[in-house]
Amino acid sequence: MIDISNLSPEIEKFEDKWIAIDESAEKIVGVGDNALEATADAEQNGYQETILFKVPSFDSAFIPLATFKSDQPLSW
Repeated sequence: MIDISNLSPEIEKFEDKWIAIDESAEKIVGVGDNALEATADAEQNGYQETILFKVPSFDSAFIPLATFKSDQPLSW
C-alpha cells in the first residue's frame, strides 16, 4: 500500500487535478484534468498500471453529504 504523505510536496503542484501514481516507485507518473487524461499521460510515460487520485482544491473543505427524513429530529 502506498503512503501518499511521501508525495505531499509534489501533490501540492497539482491542485484540483487528477494524478496517476506508480505504486512500486511511489511517484506521480501522469497528470490530467480528468482520470482519463491522467491515465493517458501515465501510459505515454511508460506506466500501464497506476493508482488514480483526485487532488482536491486547497481552498475548500470536504463535508460528506448526510441524508435524513425531514419529519425526524436530528440526532448526532
